[in-house]
Amino acid sequence: MTARPLPALLLALATLPLNAETIPRRIPPPGIPFPEKEHTQLTQRLAALQAEFQRVKGHPDAPDAETLLRAVRLALHHRELYKDTQLPLFGKTLDLAARRIQQLRKGEPLNRAHGLQVRGYRSAIDGSAQPYGLEIPEDLDLSPGAKKAPLYVWLHGRGDKTTDLYFIQQRLTKPGQFKVADGIVLHPFGRHCMGFKSAGEVDVLDAIDHATREYPVDPDRIALMGFSMGGAGAWHIGAHYAGRFAAVHPGAGFAETARYNRLQPADYPHPVVQQLWGNYDVPAYARNLLNVPLVAYSGETDKQKQAADLMAESLAQHGHTLHHVIGKGMGHKYDETSRQQILLRIRQALAKGRDRHPGTIHLQTRTLRYHRLHWLEITGLQQHWQDSRADATYTPEDGFRITTRNLRSLRLHLP
Repeated sequence: MTARPLPALLLALATLPLNAETIPRRIPPPGIPFPEKEHTQLTQRLAALQAEFQRVKGHPDAPDAETLLRAVRLALHHRELYKDTQLPLFGKTLDLAARRIQQLRKGEPLNRAHGLQVRGYRSAIDGSAQPYGLEIPEDLDLSPGAKKAPLYVWLHGRGDKTTDLYFIQQRLTKPGQFKVADGIVLHPFGRHCMGFKSAGEVDVLDAIDHATREYPVDPDRIALMGFSMGGAGAWHIGAHYAGRFAAVHPGAGFAETARYNRLQPADYPHPVVQQLWGNYDVPAYARNLLNVPLVAYSGETDKQKQAADLMAESLAQHGHTLHHVIGKGMGHKYDETSRQQILLRIRQALAKGRDRHPGTIHLQTRTLRYHRLHWLEITGLQQHWQDSRADATYTPEDGFRITTRNLRSLRLHLP
């Protein structure tokens, strides 16, 4: 039997030089010394609750308790204590886990509470229980059959020390940057500081799907928003999954690799690595953003304004003018006037809602990982990791008109 040759990309990766140097910066960073008495007591209480959890682990909502136990277990194991004042958070999280276990044993629903909430879901990536936060207005009807409401997905900024435990506590005590009364705000965790890429990207989509099943969410009125690292996530997920959202709002953040890191061509990594930038760098997917209402924000003096300026250039190449709100005199934060302007545009887009069957679709990719937008699907590329496009229009009079670049095959999913 003749061995099949390795794909050229894998072969090139196999020849990359290994760098065995010690990584100087660890994320999350080491904590302060953990009091051994409290560490032992918390470990013992955690073990008792984990044993009690075994009685409900088959419940559909088991991740709602498991994610709390997991957060404490990870923080104890890695000794993620950064200030003495944070020590009570461990016990409070275990208190909530104990209440959740009792709710599961009694069959009480977990999707009827208002205010600041933390829920959990089972990740299909690794089977882990993952958390997400919610802000639910007190007067929102959560009963079965209730009128469906908009969902505002807010992607958080970077926090090197905001691991599972501290993310959960923030979501139980601190509302987000945009206050809304007409819908639910969802805060995905996204696996800490991954820029909402890789497993973090999938977690955002999974959290949206879970919240949409559990609460009266209108799937055609979902807005994707974020600031700083969350703004980078909004650029990335918005461009790669434009068909899922009724509006996209990136605040600050970053959108690609080379220019953001101020790399000169002489400093570029191996050509294979440069090719793989095409998996995530947003300018390679900019055309997808023509399919969704988009409003960017930057502080006037914020160095991360670079991302929106770059995307304005990229979108201009596709004949589109980026709506870019700039906070006068602002650094890396919002001003209230800009916040209200952005919220107005987001609400206007949500009032209209997502069109599931638009007459025109622009689909751009470099990999079949990101291959579909509404009823248009790319199923084969002439050459992977090169700019690939399909622009399709349908009218009852003329039928389908499609132009392509670098495609071998495509599929239409007719309504």
